Amino acid sequence: MKPMKKFFNNVITTILATMCVSINYINSAEANLNFDEVEIKQNQVIAMAVPFRGLKEDSIYKLIVLEQLSDERLCWSESQTESSPIVVEPLLLNFNFSGICGKTTDSNGYSVRVDNNDLSISHRLTLQNVGDEIQLFAISMTGDKKLIGKTGGISDGIMKIILEPGWQFTKLRGGEKVQGHFYFSYDSFAAKQAAIEQRIAEIEAQIPDSLEFFDNQISDKTENSAVK
Repeated sequence: MKPMKKFFNNVITTILATMCVSINYINSAEANLNFDEVEIKQNQVIAMAVPFRGLKEDSIYKLIVLEQLSDERLCWSESQTESSPIVVEPLLLNFNFSGICGKTTDSNGYSVRVDNNDLSISHRLTLQNVGDEIQLFAISMTGDKKLIGKTGGISDGIMKIILEPGWQFTKLRGGEKVQGHFYFSYDSFAAKQAAIEQRIAEIEAQIPDSLEFFDNQISDKTENSAVK
């Protein structure tokens, strides 16, 4: 193929690829207009880092999300020892969990939303070994990384991923029906509010007991004066 012809073919290919991505964004945005994002019970959903051996000796981790759909039987159990991550045992493998437990193992069943914007096209979810723990990231096509959660350590077994402040599990509801697709959703306002509350708690914890005693003495004197 001649260089000039090859150049134009590459340009056309790039334009078509860009158009396809744009169409996907538009379709995603239009689809979201018909649905409302709803928070689900956070203690009935769990994200897990499941280790398995790849071609190399190092363990590779797969993201799996489980949901407790009914109280008939427990879908998983959790255990933790001192200074270690929460280890998860998937109990649903021991029985027919249809209608009792929900299980999602790939991007068809989970994706990312930030401030009510669907990022399923632009970001992918991935687990990475960072330091002494496994971290869950949403990574964009340009390499931008959003930290979603951590295991808080490394274990040989399946580990629970603890979501960072501002992140929670949500789903979409169309009419009266809630969809099965899970979202790792981030609310920037909620995250800022949580950060402020945490900072206030830290400041209150640093107040000396002597100051608290002094404040109580003033309060008692004020109340006694009011009684008189």
